[in-house]
Amino acid sequence: MQICLLLTANLGIIFYPNYLLYLVMDIPDVFKKRNLKNVNFAYENLVGKNLSNSFMSGVNLEGFDIHNTDLSGTDLSQSNLHGTILFYTKFRGADLRNCNLSKAKIWDADLYGADLSGADLRGADLFNCDLKSSNLNNSDLSGAYLKNSDFTGATMSETEFSQTKYDKITFDTITDLEAKTRLKEQGSTW
Repeated sequence: MQICLLLTANLGIIFYPNYLLYLVMDIPDVFKKRNLKNVNFAYENLVGKNLSNSFMSGVNLEGFDIHNTDLSGTDLSQSNLHGTILFYTKFRGADLRNCNLSKAKIWDADLYGADLSGADLRGADLFNCDLKSSNLNNSDLSGAYLKNSDFTGATMSETEFSQTKYDKITFDTITDLEAKTRLKEQGSTW
């Protein structure tokens, strides 16, 4: 049997003619510190992978299930994660500027210190998330559902909260007086 090794976008692919096509992703940290910009992740299983400190700006992960994945320190700026399932995902210190996270399911996620400035979080579901010290300046949380999430130390200047639903969220300081008034009216605490 002949085995052919192909290298595409820095990913090792082993092809067994007429049998199976495998993407070599079971090696720990296979993507760590790799440039994955413009990589087509169609049909790839990214669940539980370590993609920390990768450069993935502008990738399309719309509708993907990437739960339990480590994306700490990863640059996902201007990426499309619309409708993505992000349960137990680590975004600690990640760059999510101008990222489309609309209608994403973000549960038990670590977003500590993440830069979400300009992010589209319309209709997103954030449950039990750690957003401490994150940057949400100019982001859009319209119609989002925030429950049991901690925004202590987060910056939220010019953040849009129209029709956002809140339940047991924590803020310590909000400098934007308009946002603070809207949150207080809807029963938020800080």
